[in-house]
Amino acid sequence: MIRSLSEKKGGIIALNKDSSAFHCFSENMKLVDIETNNGLYTWNNKRGGDSQVASKLDRFMISEELLLLDKEIIADILPFGGSDHWLIQMEIKGIGTPRNKPFRFENMWLSHPDFISNIGKWWAEDLQIQGSSMFLLHKRLKHIKQKLKEWNQKEFGNIFTS
Repeated sequence: MIRSLSEKKGGIIALNKDSSAFHCFSENMKLVDIETNNGLYTWNNKRGGDSQVASKLDRFMISEELLLLDKEIIADILPFGGSDHWLIQMEIKGIGTPRNKPFRFENMWLSHPDFISNIGKWWAEDLQIQGSSMFLLHKRLKHIKQKLKEWNQKEFGNIFTS
C-alpha cells in the first residue's frame, strides 16, 4: 500500500481508498515514517525498461514520542537476497547514556548581562527543520541547551576547579 505517488515507479500510479485511510490513520496517531538511508523501493517486478514496476511496500512507522527520546534511528534496505522483495532493518541507538550528566540550569547565568539577549538570539536562529509543533519545540529547546553549554564553558569555565 503506497501513501504517496512518489513511492511507486511504473505501472498504474493511483492512490486507492485504503491508502487514503492508512494516511489518515497515521496522521491521527502522529506516526512518523522513517526513511531508509539507501533507497526508497522495497519491491520490484524484476522486469526492465518500461515494464519495470517498483514500490515502497515496507516501512517503519514510529510515534513522535520515540523521536523525542534523543535516540539515533537508522533504517536501511538490506542487500538483495534473490526475491522480488528487499528486507528492511531499523536500528535504534541510545545517544544518552547513564554516564552523561543531566543538563542543569545555573542561576548564576541570570546575573550575566548578555544572558537574556543570547537566549533570544539563539531562539531566533533558523534550524532548518520541519515537523509537528511538539517536535519543533523539542528541537529548539535542544538547540538552546547546546548553546547554553557552549556559552557556559566560554563565559564561566569549570566553576568547580577554582
